[in-house]
Amino acid sequence: METSIVALAFALGISAVLSGCSTTQAEFQRNPKGVSKAVLCRTFLSTTDQQFIYELTGELAKRHIDPLECVAIVQQQNQAAAALVAVALVGTAVAVCANNNCGGPSYPTYRGNCQYDWQYDSAGRRCGNRSAWSRPGGY
Repeated sequence: METSIVALAFALGISAVLSGCSTTQAEFQRNPKGVSKAVLCRTFLSTTDQQFIYELTGELAKRHIDPLECVAIVQQQNQAAAALVAVALVGTAVAVCANNNCGGPSYPTYRGNCQYDWQYDSAGRRCGNRSAWSRPGGY
């Protein structure tokens, strides 16, 4: 339960970051050159204000960026964020599994030198048929 909450919070955080990757018209007008290419494209694709679209198109032209390139730029950014979320979720699942023994039953560790035939005893001799593995009933 706790893991799913952490994963959900992380995914929401990534969404918030991506949605915050746009600029307002006032910020843009203050410093158009200070707006990154990705933010410029994301804003261009998300705004509905025709005057702002006109200003953004002008800046795209100054930077020699085709407005159609913006679609690819935003898609790449979204895919990178999705990959980051996927890696975080997998990492979280692995950590939870490691802490909760999701790998199946655990067996007690063998106390001694001859668990398997190919091992050597404390005197340096091969265990062979004396190993726990070879004996009826195991260890």
